[in-house]
Amino acid sequence: MHIEINSKNNEQLKYLRKLGNKSFRDRENTFFIEGTKLFLEAFASHLNFRQLFITQQWLETQDALIKDALALLTKQEIPVFMVKETIFNSISTMKQPEGIICTLNKMSYPKADHGSYILLEDIQDPYNVGTIIRTADAAGINCVITSLKTADIYNEKVLRGSMGSVFHLPIYQVESLTEYAIALKNEKVQLIGTSLNGTSLWHRDPIIMPFALVMGNESRGMSSELMNLCDILLKIPILGKAESLNVATAAGIIMYDISKDLNEIYNK
Repeated sequence: MHIEINSKNNEQLKYLRKLGNKSFRDRENTFFIEGTKLFLEAFASHLNFRQLFITQQWLETQDALIKDALALLTKQEIPVFMVKETIFNSISTMKQPEGIICTLNKMSYPKADHGSYILLEDIQDPYNVGTIIRTADAAGINCVITSLKTADIYNEKVLRGSMGSVFHLPIYQVESLTEYAIALKNEKVQLIGTSLNGTSLWHRDPIIMPFALVMGNESRGMSSELMNLCDILLKIPILGKAESLNVATAAGIIMYDISKDLNEIYNK
C-alpha cells in the first residue's frame, strides 16, 4: 500500500530535504539515494531501507525485478510514499529526475584486516571521491579510508559518482589519517604515495599486499607528514604538455597499475 503525498509541505518531504545537510545526516544516522541504479545496488547490498518516495510514472515503467523488490520492502513494512510528479521534481537533486528517492540507515562494517587500502587525504570534490571509490572497487582495492576534510561519502554527488560502489567496499572516516597510516605501518602495511620526485610507474618494483595507496588533496597534494611515512613514492609519467592529472584519474592509473602486479603474483 502506498501513502500519497500531494503537498510540498509534507513532513516526510521536509525531513528528506534536511538530509542534504551533513550534520543532519550524522545526527540521524540516515542518508538518501536517488535513481533506479542506486536503488537496485542498495537493495542487492542488503542495506537497511527506511523510506521510499516514488512517482506513479516511475512505477509504471519498471520491470518485474524492481516491482518484486518493492513488494519485499513493503512486506518488511518500509513506508512507500507515492509523490505527485511535480512535487517530486521540486525535491529531486537530479537534472532529469527518474522518480525514486530512498532513505536508508548509514552503513556499518565489521573490523577486519583488508589487505589493500586507499587513503584519501582532504579530497574535497565529491565527484572525485565518488570516482575514486568506483575505480577502487573495480581495481580490487579492499578498503577506503577518508580524512575528516574529505567529501562525505553520503553526499549525493559522491553516491552518484560511485555508481553504487560505496555499497560494495568498507569505507571508514578517521579523525587522523596520519595516525591511521602509522597504525598500518605497524601492521607491516606498505604505504605508497605520489610525488614529482618519486619513481616512475614504468620503472617501479613489484608491489605485494598488504599495501595502502595514499592520495592527497586536489591542489596541495599529500601532506608532508604522510609523505614522510610512505615506503614508496611514485609518479605518473606525463608525455604531453599537461602539468598534472586530476586526482581521480591519477588514482585510477596507479590502482590499475598495481592491480596488474597482484594479478600476476596471485594467479601464477
